[in-house]
Amino acid sequence: MSTPSYYRSLKNSLSDCLSKKEEMEKALTMRDDTIKELKEQNLRFSADLDNFQKRIQEESQRMMKYSSERIIKELLPVLDSLENAQDAGSSAVRKQLMDILQKEGLREIDDTGKAFDPSRHEAIGAEDGGEVNTIKKVVRKGYALEDRVIRPEMVILNKGD
Repeated sequence: MSTPSYYRSLKNSLSDCLSKKEEMEKALTMRDDTIKELKEQNLRFSADLDNFQKRIQEESQRMMKYSSERIIKELLPVLDSLENAQDAGSSAVRKQLMDILQKEGLREIDDTGKAFDPSRHEAIGAEDGGEVNTIKKVVRKGYALEDRVIRPEMVILNKGD
């Protein structure tokens, strides 16, 4: 028959097994927590990478959009000179040059009669007549490249009646 030492041995073995089971459950819980944390971290890194790639793409598009700005700014005085020449040959050359620059995204600002906007206009004087702070006369044309003003329109404003 069974002896008390046998039962004690079984009881100790059972106790050891339960203890090891608890240790294994704790280890599994810790592993599951670690996996969950790593998955969350991976999601954050993926989102950061996506955002970084979008920023790089937007910056690249912006750089391409405005890459010709420096050379266009240097050509604006040439456009002014051709416009002031007032002969048929100069007008034809100015038109050709303007057509090329328009393909690059350049457009004239033409706000005669509109309200003064300091981000688009440079006021150099005011004359009597018209609605207050509206543009009476353009002294020098202004230009925008896409949506960015690269040279404000130089204008004379109405003082009012």
